[in-house]
Amino acid sequence: MSEAAEPTRRSTFVDHEAVYAAVGASASPDLQRFPPEGSSPFEHALKIGSGASRFLTATNTLMTWGAQRAAGVEIADISDGDAPQYAGVVFDTAGNPEAAPAADVNYGPDGEAFLTAGVTATLTWPHTKFSRRVRVVYVIDETHRSGFAIGTADDAGVVGETAFFVEHRDDDSVWAVTRGFYWAPTAGLLKLKARAATRLAQKSAISQINALAPGIARGATTEGP
Repeated sequence: MSEAAEPTRRSTFVDHEAVYAAVGASASPDLQRFPPEGSSPFEHALKIGSGASRFLTATNTLMTWGAQRAAGVEIADISDGDAPQYAGVVFDTAGNPEAAPAADVNYGPDGEAFLTAGVTATLTWPHTKFSRRVRVVYVIDETHRSGFAIGTADDAGVVGETAFFVEHRDDDSVWAVTRGFYWAPTAGLLKLKARAATRLAQKSAISQINALAPGIARGATTEGP
């Protein structure tokens, strides 16, 4: 299903922990053309199968950190934060914000709760021991599209936002998509390798979403952003 065919039901959580501007901008299909000022945008899509069953399986995996874990990224220190006190907003077909309805908590087949806006976690790339604190800034829950976006909650490297979602398109194909935008580090040793750090962050995001494809081996990504 194309993005234009469904109203966007996006629950956005904007809070003091964000360390970058334009929170939620990764939801825009025009991100490549109109990225936040000074940021480097990217987008990558991979066909991972077809049919409603494949879409459901990919959704269950994605919404429980499965793409990250399958790519070898460790997830720790998961916290709901203050999400229960903030219902978020959704956007109508014209892009206008409106109050979000009470969110239902969905669960994967193993009983793990789906990600919700406001969840925080620490992502660690074991081969380098590099860690980043991130926050789920919105989730997508549509009939033919589901996913979430994480934003950096520290400034230990590149800062910005990454969306991960799966789509069940009109031709019955299922696609895994990631897009986002990053600002390069502006201080410390990482500043000297700013472009390389940004490319590495993009590569890591692509490795994570590609891990949703059948047959992708665990540990596909070994370096962190």
